[in-house]
Amino acid sequence: AQRLAATLLVSAFTTVAMAAKPPLNTAELSACADRVQHLRTQSPLLLQRHADHDARRDAILARRRALDNQSMTRRKDDLEAGLEIRRQRNALNADALALNQEIQALRTAIARNSEVRDAYDAECARRPYSRNDFNRLPQPQQDAMRAGLADIQVPKLPPNMKPLPGVDAP
Repeated sequence: AQRLAATLLVSAFTTVAMAAKPPLNTAELSACADRVQHLRTQSPLLLQRHADHDARRDAILARRRALDNQSMTRRKDDLEAGLEIRRQRNALNADALALNQEIQALRTAIARNSEVRDAYDAECARRPYSRNDFNRLPQPQQDAMRAGLADIQVPKLPPNMKPLPGVDAP
C-alpha cells in the first residue's frame, strides 16, 4: 500500500512538472535549436582558448622566473646586461598585459556561453515538442536538435583563471 501510494505520488509530481512546461511551439523550438548550435560550436572553441591561455601563462611565468634568475646572477656593473634584462622584462610585461586582456575577453565569452546554456536548461531541456514543429525547422536546426548537448562540455569560469600578477589588469 505504501509503495503504491509512493508511486502515485511520484507520478502526480511528474505529471504536475510536465504540465508546468507545455510543449515547445515552432518558434521556441527554433530558439532552442539556435542555442544548441551556438553551444556546439562555441563551447569547444572556448575550451581550446582556455587551454591555449594556460600554456601561454605558464610560458610567461617561466620567462619571468628566468629573467629574475638572470637579473640576480648578472654582474651589477654590467650596464649592457642590465639594459638587455630591462628590454626583455618590458617585452615580457607587454606579453603578460596582452594575455591578461585576452583572459578578460575569454571570461566574458565564457560567461555569455554559460548564459546560453542556462537559457537552454530553463527553457528547452526536457520539454516536449511536436514532430510537425520539428519537421518545419531548417535542416541545420533539425540536425542540432538531433545531436543535442550530451557530448558537449560547456566551459565554466574556473576559479584559477586569474590575470598574471605584477601586470596592470585591463
